[in-house]
Parts: sequence; C-alpha cells; structure tokens
Amino acid sequence: MQFDVGLSRQTLFLHAGPCPVAILTPNVAVVPLPRFFSRSRGQIIRISPTSLAAGLLLVACCADATGQESKLDWFGDLRLRLEQDWDSLQGDGTSRDDRLRMRFRLRGGFDYDFTDHWRAHVQARSGPKLSQQSPHVTIKDFDGGSSGPYEFNLDHWYVEYANGGFEAWAGRNILSFLHQDDLFIFDNVTYAGVGGSYTKDFDDHSWYLSFNYVALPVGMREFVGNGTIGQVAYQKRFGESALTVGVGYMLTNADPDDPAGETLLTGNNARDYSELSLQLQYRTAFRGTPVLLGLDVMHNAEPYGDAPPGSFTAFHKDDDTGYVIEMLYGGKEPGDWQFGYFYSHIEALAAHSSYTQDDWVRWGNANQVRATNIRGSELRVLYTMRENLNVFARLFFVDAIDLLEPGDTTKETGNRFRIEVNWSF
Repeated sequence: MQFDVGLSRQTLFLHAGPCPVAILTPNVAVVPLPRFFSRSRGQIIRISPTSLAAGLLLVACCADATGQESKLDWFGDLRLRLEQDWDSLQGDGTSRDDRLRMRFRLRGGFDYDFTDHWRAHVQARSGPKLSQQSPHVTIKDFDGGSSGPYEFNLDHWYVEYANGGFEAWAGRNILSFLHQDDLFIFDNVTYAGVGGSYTKDFDDHSWYLSFNYVALPVGMREFVGNGTIGQVAYQKRFGESALTVGVGYMLTNADPDDPAGETLLTGNNARDYSELSLQLQYRTAFRGTPVLLGLDVMHNAEPYGDAPPGSFTAFHKDDDTGYVIEMLYGGKEPGDWQFGYFYSHIEALAAHSSYTQDDWVRWGNANQVRATNIRGSELRVLYTMRENLNVFARLFFVDAIDLLEPGDTTKETGNRFRIEVNWSF
C-alpha cells in the first residue's frame, strides 16, 4: 500500500507492504519515555535520554565486535539550504525585514538488529533545543541577523518489534501515521511514548491501522501534555494506478500548570485539540511519468465556547477547518525531475500549530512557528541526481486568513524561496 509524496524516509506518505522498514512505516524511531514507573516502589524514575542512547550504542558496538555478520548500520544526512524571505507583514501593519540566510541540517545515528524482529534506532539532529519543529541551524544571515545556535539533540531512539504486517515501538519517534504532506502531521516533530501499526495486503487492495499514545514535546528536552493519535487507511489498486483513503484523529490534552509549556505560542500550552483528518490520494502514470493528486481535509471538533473573552481561543473559536490540494508530476529516481503544486487553506485552530510544519512562513519566533491561519501556494521542483543526492527548490506565497489577535490591524503575509541540496550517507 502506498501514499507517496515525501523526499526522504521520514516524509514518505504511505508505503505499506513487503518493503524495507524505513519505507514501510513512518520511520519508527523510539525514544525512551522521560519517566518510567517502578512497580516495586511505586516511584517515578527519571532516566537520561543520553544515558539510554549511550547504553544502546555500547550494546550495539560490543555485539558488532564479535566477528559475526554486522547487524549495526550507521547512517546520516546533510542538508545545505539558501533561504530568502521578503514582503512579510506583521499584525500591527509593520513589515518584517527581508532576510537571506544560509542554513544546514545534520543528522546521524545507527540501527541495530537484535533479531529478525527486534531492532534499536538512535538518531541525533542539529537544531535549537527549544524548537521541536526545526532541525536547521543558520550558518550566515546575509542581512545582519544572528547565526546558530550550534546545538544537537537526540530526536529518535527506540526499540521496535516488526513481524509481517505488525509493527510496534516504544520511546521517542515520529508518529505511526500515514500522510502525504506536513500540514497536519509533521515528521520533524518527534514524540515520547508508544505506537504501532498493522498492514494487511491482498491482491488488489490493502488495509492499514495505527495507534499512538504519546507525551507532547516542548522543544527537544521537555514534554507537556499528552496525545492519542490513530488512523485507518484503505488502498485500492488498478494496474498502475491506486486510490488511497485515510481517516485519522489527533486528540491532545494540554497541561497549563506546567511552566515549560509557556514556550509554545498562541496559548497552545493551555488548549486541547480534537482534530479529525480525511486524506485522499490518487496515483497513476501519464506516458510512463508518475502523477499524483491529493486532498487533505482537517477539522478540529474541540468546543471552545467557554474560552475567556478576548483570548486567542475565543477570537478564533470558529476557525476550525482546513484543507490542502496537491499535485505532483514526475519521479524521484536518479535523473528524474518532479514538479509540484500545493494550495493550503488552514484556519487558526484547524490544527495544533506547535506540531505542524515550519516551512511555509516565518511567523512566530526563532524557536517556535505558528503555521496555521494561512492560505497560499507552494510551487516545487525536485531534481534527483543520485539515489542519495537531490536538489530541491520551493517557492511559497502566503496570506493570513484572518487577523491574528484582537486589536491587530493587518493580516499577516509572507513570501519565501528555498533551494537546498540533500545528501544522505
């Protein structure tokens, strides 16, 4: 079963069936929970993620040194990006300064196969510790802004069990959730908890079911609140074509009493969400060239009628729906070009803005992006030079749907162009 949009193993939309784990599921990388319960004493034991990752590394290296066939697989990837922002208005009517930046993302880690069914995965990434959304670091701001911060954080570490169509993980990982873009679920955001999926393939159709129970990240080192996320998907295949339908939910419970949550924007540390999503994708070929058409619809069913008057929640209490239309033409094999267009209309509370993408706009601050209350377009071109090397260009034109807050005089705007080289090793 295949929902196919992404550029890397972390952004493949849906690919279920007999294929490598990195493609079969949403890169199931488990990071240990920030707290474990001791049954014998009834106490909470805090375990350092660094210590647990180091323990997994030590076990993997010792096992790899036995002289037997290696079960240890090291991996990494590097991104270099040039990014230009211009003509961006704030809610008070003033303009944000135009900005040209050079940025990078560096990730690395290892997989270790304990048996045919059990494996461990550890990955670290660059990026500020206060951002759960962005792994990118500014090398040079050509308009005089600051560079850095040169920080690295463990964003994945897990133990996974996989057998046939069943997979389960525990630790810190992206969600087991199939998606064709980052406007509802964003794979740069990793969660601490448990999750898993089951895929059943038949001759011409497939079923997929997933469930996750996780702690919600605030930056890379704190967790505040919890979420329950799941999905059911069905795919019907017609020769070279396939139609896939996915229905999902994301129910999050905030913890307003935890001061760490104040890092999040627009009061997300105090607001629950009951998000529902419908995803449709049709894949086919035109004269041998892959073609993809997609539609996402999202709705937040959480009632906000009791929100304090004048608050962000009360101001946007009816702004609870969004949709994305997408079209891709071309492949991702070496030598292929791919061209794409996305149109997005996402109201302010249609999705949890702390856990969606940070690509389309620069709205927010250096660590947190609020990419809802947006409508606009993305144009993209991808050229795949080799299996592990591509060049990717994206152009965004975005306007706000509504004013951000009571008292604002202007709807926000923003234009952005990015071109980047991605190399995996």
